[in-house]
Amino acid sequence: MKFPSACFVILISLAAARAATDLSPAKWGAEERARVEALAQLPVPPAARVIEGKSGSVSATMSPVAVRAGIEALRQGGTAADAAATIALTQISTALGSYVSYAGLMQLTYFEAKTGRTYCMNAGWNSYRDENDPQSIPAAGQPDSAPGRKTMVPGFMAGLEAMHQRFGKLPFAELFSPAIWYAENGVKISPVLASFFATRQTVLSRTEEGRAFLHQVAPDRLPLAGDRFVQAELAKTLREVAQQGARYMYTGKWGRAYVAAVKREGGKITQEDLDSYAPIWETPLQTEFAGHTIYAPGRNSEGGYEILQALNLLEELKTASRGPYWRDPQALLDLSRVLQFAAAGPYVHSAVAASAAASGTTFTLEDRGNRAYAKAALPLLDYVFNPPAKLDVPKHSDAIVVIDQWGNVAAVVHTINTVLWGSTGIVVGGVPLSDAASFQQARLAVTKPGGRIPNEMAPIIATKEGKPDFAVACIGSSLVPETARLVLGALGEHMDPLAVMAAPPLVLNFDFTKRSTIVIPETGYDAEFLKGLHELGVTLETKGQQDVWNLRGTAVIGWLDADNSSRRTVEHPSIFSFAAGY
Repeated sequence: MKFPSACFVILISLAAARAATDLSPAKWGAEERARVEALAQLPVPPAARVIEGKSGSVSATMSPVAVRAGIEALRQGGTAADAAATIALTQISTALGSYVSYAGLMQLTYFEAKTGRTYCMNAGWNSYRDENDPQSIPAAGQPDSAPGRKTMVPGFMAGLEAMHQRFGKLPFAELFSPAIWYAENGVKISPVLASFFATRQTVLSRTEEGRAFLHQVAPDRLPLAGDRFVQAELAKTLREVAQQGARYMYTGKWGRAYVAAVKREGGKITQEDLDSYAPIWETPLQTEFAGHTIYAPGRNSEGGYEILQALNLLEELKTASRGPYWRDPQALLDLSRVLQFAAAGPYVHSAVAASAAASGTTFTLEDRGNRAYAKAALPLLDYVFNPPAKLDVPKHSDAIVVIDQWGNVAAVVHTINTVLWGSTGIVVGGVPLSDAASFQQARLAVTKPGGRIPNEMAPIIATKEGKPDFAVACIGSSLVPETARLVLGALGEHMDPLAVMAAPPLVLNFDFTKRSTIVIPETGYDAEFLKGLHELGVTLETKGQQDVWNLRGTAVIGWLDADNSSRRTVEHPSIFSFAAGY
């Protein structure tokens, strides 16, 4: 068959581009690798700083190595999607699949510069078609004879590929290079990673493949700080996905091994559950806040509705006019009431439901995201919350914000959605499997078997006059408060985002039965401020640093100048995030 000359030129150009792209850390140089690997030994950046890039910027939680990989993708002509995918893949490799997973889930909010449109994609869990009794799935932490029932259909890899297919430019296989390089050459164990192994030894030792994963450094001891942890089996898996695409983890060899392993452990999975999985592209939710349009994930993300609800209530309260919440006790009280109300969701006191019904207000997800709901709900903020059960949902994840040279913006959250490595002990092709079904029985019960499970992930993008200027991706138990306070401070109060990031975190009180109690860190507010809160009748509960780390949200941000001349982001020692620009 003969090709027209123009087509031949295009094919040659594409081949040249593929040959020229090389994201491997082997090309970074030994000194540069040593620099970012040294940073990876610390859980937080060493100093507070604003980072500016004329062509691109990246910000991501936990892994400076992944940030370096993302910048390399941008430098070699990649889009925000290319860089975000490279970062996510590298984050999981360098975290050893502990709090993020190649068999986890992801949520994307993306601004495409050439169309001026914002997109959302949900690549969350699907339940199993044959799982018809989710309430009998053993709860997290409980011993059981069928840990396979705690698993669900993962969405991460399918979502990553779908993002790249729509928005990427670099060869898909090349995005895996940094992750594969660190899987093959080893990740230097940090003190934090060493502590992870110490706390999860029993779980990982439950199965033969779990023990093999646990003892990859030495057969007779746990990995220790300073060891090199080589993931040879994982590297093989990633090479196959890089070459065959995400289908390898669904309809291919890994997918079949996944089905066999989960069935062996009592799970109700079928091959059809994996074969039919597909990410969901959906119209983002949106609201107006401080002269900006805020875009958040839609119907399959509860977190998007919660964030829009919180921002709408803050607009109704005119909170931005009060000044920073860490300087004005009334502003902190208003914020806390709004955020507790948003987080409570359907778990409201019967008095609230009765009052809402009388005024024609309902609590569906769709209602909670609009301005009319905020107006009707405003008088209900002071009601006592009394949920049927205390919520105790483990959340471990990573967040990414990337802005590229064309003005595309990617805000991504991905997660294993459970405690470190889960509790199943099942490992397939070097990938430990999550037990996320073990605490989502209620959601599974109201979702059609085989359907998409709602999640709390809610990366947001703000635009002004049709152009993006601010993005937030947040992880952690208090991700809604963290997102809301950053949007309020940066957009509503026009504050320097570095100052907003450095402010005391807003922490949800997960015991809604405690009347009007605000949880605050034991440091961060002075005596005069605390006196002002007491005078307002506020009951305080203080938490130590470790508890705050466990409860707070951790965010990454990026903002873009109106004339597209600069991309900026932030690092701060109070948060688990690293950033870079070029």
